Amino acid sequence: MVRKRSKPLIEGVVIPSSWDENGIITGVSLHTSDEKEYQVQLNGLGLELLELVQHKVEATGKIRERLDGSRQIILNSYRKLTL
Repeated sequence: MVRKRSKPLIEGVVIPSSWDENGIITGVSLHTSDEKEYQVQLNGLGLELLELVQHKVEATGKIRERLDGSRQIILNSYRKLTL
């Protein structure tokens, strides 16, 4: 079972979270200054974040918190910030 909650804005750095056998990034997550991690769902806008690894972004979307404590975001919008 998944508990759902929403958060209007997340600011964090895009970090790789998974790779294929050739070392190509296949997943990313957002790491926030308060040490939270949000796995980005890779559909629609989420795919665009694969090109923004190591960049700071401000993102909005639907947040899902799983029973194991991990968090996932389905992006509605994002914008690249300067570090």
